[in-house]
Amino acid sequence: MNKIFNQLMLIAGEKNILTEQKELAKYNQDWRGFYNNKSLCVVFPLNTKILKEIVIFCFENNIIIVPQGGNTSLTGASVPTYQNKEIIINFSKMNKIIEIDKHNLTVLVESGLILDKLKEYLDKEDLYFPINLSSSGSCMIGGNIATNAGGINALKYGTMKDNVIGIEMITGNGTLLSSLSKMKKNNTGYDLKSIVSSSEGTLGMITKALLKIYPKPSDNFTFFVAYENLNSSIESFKQIRNLFYDKLESAELIPNYSFEVCLKNNFLNKHFFKTKHPWYVIYRLNLYENKLNFENTFEKNYHILDKFIKDIIIPSSIEQENKIWKFRDDLVEAYKMEGKIVTNDISIPLDKMDIFFSTAASHLSKIPMEIKLHPFGHLGDNNIHFNMVLPNIEDLNSYRKIRDDIYLYINDLVESYGGSFSAEHGIGQIKKDSLLKYKSANEIDMMKNIKKIFDPKTILNKGKIFN
Repeated sequence: MNKIFNQLMLIAGEKNILTEQKELAKYNQDWRGFYNNKSLCVVFPLNTKILKEIVIFCFENNIIIVPQGGNTSLTGASVPTYQNKEIIINFSKMNKIIEIDKHNLTVLVESGLILDKLKEYLDKEDLYFPINLSSSGSCMIGGNIATNAGGINALKYGTMKDNVIGIEMITGNGTLLSSLSKMKKNNTGYDLKSIVSSSEGTLGMITKALLKIYPKPSDNFTFFVAYENLNSSIESFKQIRNLFYDKLESAELIPNYSFEVCLKNNFLNKHFFKTKHPWYVIYRLNLYENKLNFENTFEKNYHILDKFIKDIIIPSSIEQENKIWKFRDDLVEAYKMEGKIVTNDISIPLDKMDIFFSTAASHLSKIPMEIKLHPFGHLGDNNIHFNMVLPNIEDLNSYRKIRDDIYLYINDLVESYGGSFSAEHGIGQIKKDSLLKYKSANEIDMMKNIKKIFDPKTILNKGKIFN
C-alpha cells in the first residue's frame, strides 16, 4: 500500500491524496447510507494529464478505480463496492469554466464543476443551462453526464445527454478520447458521448464537457394547482401541455403528505392552500415575452383549464415563487426524517399512471406494517418517485427484507404496464438484479462487450451496473 500511495503522491501531488480512514469516511459512504465500504485512498487530480497518468498506473497495477463527483448517487454508483480494494478518484479540483461561446451557444467546462456554479455563472451572462436537480448545489457535471441526470426540467429540455455536444474522457487503459466539436450536427460515426451517458463511470472518466446553453428566458410563470384526485391531475396536465406546449418547462406532482412532513419538520410555517386536497402540481413556464401580457393571456384561457382545477395559487412576487420551488426541494429531505424510506425511481406511461397508483396502493395496504406512500416527481415526463415511509421499523435486517420485497413487487408492476424501473437514477449497486431480470440476455451481453472495449481489465467502477 505504501508503494501505491507514494506513486500516486508523485503523480498527483502530496496535497491531492487522502489515506487516513477518518478523512476517507465521507467519500466512502453513499448519500442514502446504504453502502459504506472502505476505500484505500482518495485522489484529487488537477487536470487531464495527471488523471491519465493515474489511470495508466492503475491499469498496469490492476488497481480498481471508483470515479466520484459530488457523491450524490442514489444507487451506490459513486462509492466503493468492496472492502479495501479500490481507490476513489474525486473530480472536485477539476472545476473550471473554460470557455463560453455566445455565438454558438456552448460552454466548455471541466467535469468537477458543480452544477449550481455553472447555472449561477451563466445567469450573470444572461444565459441558461436548464438541468435542475435537488442536488444541484453539490452534484458535478461529469457525474450528471455519467448518470444521464434528468430533474424537473426534462419535460422541455430533455435529460443531461440531450444537452451535451461533446466530451473528453479517459478510458480504463488510460486512452484519451476527445470529441469537443461545437457543431450540434456532427454525424460522423458512432456517438461515443451517448454511450458514455448512463454508463455510471464504468466505461471512462469524463474530464471535460461541451454543453448546450440557451438564451436566458426573460421571465418565468409559476402556478400551483390543487386537484381532487390523481386522474384530474393527469387530465389537467394534458390540457395545460396542449395549451402551453412550447413554454412548459416543469410539471411536478406532489401529494398532500409532502405538506404534512414539511410542516412537521419545520420546512414550512403553514400550508400554501386554505383547503387541503390530495394532489397538487407545480407548473413553470419559460417566457420569452412580457410577463404581464402573458398573464392576461393565461387569464383569458383559464376557462379551458378550470374543469379539473379545485384551487390555484399564482405567486405575485419572485419571493413567493421561490418559496414554492424551495418547498419542492425541501420535501425530499423532510420525508426522510419520518422513518426508514423505500424509494422507487420509475417511469409509467401517462395513460397507465392512475391504475398503477391504485393497484400498487391496494397491494401495499395488505402488508402488516404501517406504510405511508409518498409518490412525487416529474409528471411532465412520466418519471415518478414512488416512495414510501416505514415509520415504525428499526431493525435493519427487517427493513431490508421489506424494502427488497417492495422493490420486487413495484418493478414487476412497472414492467407489466410498460414502464421503466429506473427512470433517472441509474443502476449502480442497488439495481443490478433488476437489470438482469428486465433486460434481455442479448442486451446484457452487448453492454458487457462494450465494457470490455472501454475497460479491458475491468478496473473502472467494478461491480456497478452488473457484476
